[in-house]
Amino acid sequence: MAYRLGEKHTAPYYIQLKNILKAKIQSGEIKSKKLPSVRQVAKDFGVSINTVLRSYNELGKEGIVTGTVGKGTFVNISPQELQSYNRQVLLKKIVEHSLEEALSQEYSIEEFEKAVFQYITEKRDMMQKVNISFIECNLEQLTYFTDHLELDPLIHRAPVLLDDLRRNDPGAIERIDGSDIIVTSFYHLGEVQEYFSSTGKPIIGINIEPEVSTLITIAKIPTSSTVGIVTTSYQFLKEIREVLDRLGLHFNRLLETYSKDEEKIRQLIKNCDAVLVSPKHKRLAESLTDPDTKIIEFVFIPDRTSINNLKLAVLELKKSLIQAEDTDNT
Repeated sequence: MAYRLGEKHTAPYYIQLKNILKAKIQSGEIKSKKLPSVRQVAKDFGVSINTVLRSYNELGKEGIVTGTVGKGTFVNISPQELQSYNRQVLLKKIVEHSLEEALSQEYSIEEFEKAVFQYITEKRDMMQKVNISFIECNLEQLTYFTDHLELDPLIHRAPVLLDDLRRNDPGAIERIDGSDIIVTSFYHLGEVQEYFSSTGKPIIGINIEPEVSTLITIAKIPTSSTVGIVTTSYQFLKEIREVLDRLGLHFNRLLETYSKDEEKIRQLIKNCDAVLVSPKHKRLAESLTDPDTKIIEFVFIPDRTSINNLKLAVLELKKSLIQAEDTDNT
């Protein structure tokens, strides 16, 4: 990923550079615990050594790095921890802005606190009434959607395998009947609409695509390598293979398995320089490999437009629930 400092930015260069370094740490682009030397960063970005020192100092104030005289500057936070930290900082700014706005309207802190608590209680009660069913053709993707999609954690989520619907499995049908919104990937949207358009429930199609950082990591694997694909379903294995073909990512040998037998997986990994694994198999693959073999988690994620469309559907459902309650109370 290209990072540049820009004069059109309102922030001074040392703040821009601090944010770039944070992004590199969070993305995993800076893999070493030790940050590049001050002189190297100054050369790379065309800035003064003083600008880099100020950036490193700002990172230190935020607890992201620790500087040791004569030894360098070291990252003391993981990419995952940094992502969580950034989210907390953003949330704090949102709260601060809301409180300052309330104080400017001459509300007291106590009144603000009471209003926030009441709103949270009402929202929690409302979100617990929202049920979403996720329909997918393979278990790995279905599990990922159910656990990782950016939705309120209070929303009830019901995973449903497409094959279960095709077999008219009573449990799958029951989960769909109890849902307010049906979500599936665009690959299966037409089929799902045929099944459930008559119910009147919103059916949201989401576009899924491989995570960019995953593809960048795979593209760095030498073409002379032996690469393995390890999943728990043939469908997910097939989707990974199709992505590699579509992007022209080819290797000397490609070994594949969707077996659940640990010994078969171990034997495959032993013959590979790198292994692409589904999220469900990452921990197992790491336990069966040696440090020289690269394990790469292959993740499909929904794009931002799809997430926003789903959030909008949830918002519309919440509004209808509120209107229904207001009608019942009058």
